[in-house]
Amino acid sequence: MRMPVLMKKNLIFQSLILCLIGLSGCEKTNETGDGQRCRIEAKQGLDDDIVGTWKLVKGQTVFYEPKTIDYSCDNVIYEFQEGGALVISSNTSEPIGLEAGNYTYELLNEPFLESEEFTLRLGGLTQGCEISTDAMTLNSAPLDGPILNLVRIR
Repeated sequence: MRMPVLMKKNLIFQSLILCLIGLSGCEKTNETGDGQRCRIEAKQGLDDDIVGTWKLVKGQTVFYEPKTIDYSCDNVIYEFQEGGALVISSNTSEPIGLEAGNYTYELLNEPFLESEEFTLRLGGLTQGCEISTDAMTLNSAPLDGPILNLVRIR
């Protein structure tokens, strides 16, 4: 009679160990499926129209001290207005890219260094620009600058 009780305890112990091993392999993250910490509802627009409100979701530096920063939970907003005015507002200190403030821009319908569809003159900077219906990439990496990924929110 002792044998079945011992086997029963052994089975419970083995099951407990198996569950602990299974749970230790699980990793809890706060990221969405696309690698962002917070989900952003993108709005649709024209794939050649920069006018609107865009949210910075990711910034990358690729040369000196390369890094990628997720801004999806922050409020770094680029508001491109008719007439070439850009207003950047931010709740973060030292974002990758331009600081909060007022700038002028000009979107040129010509490739930037034959890599991006558009050329964007932003303040005194010239950079590549790719626009889709709901996202935009500002790429100044060929000039040792950052790559910024934005989502259209209005």
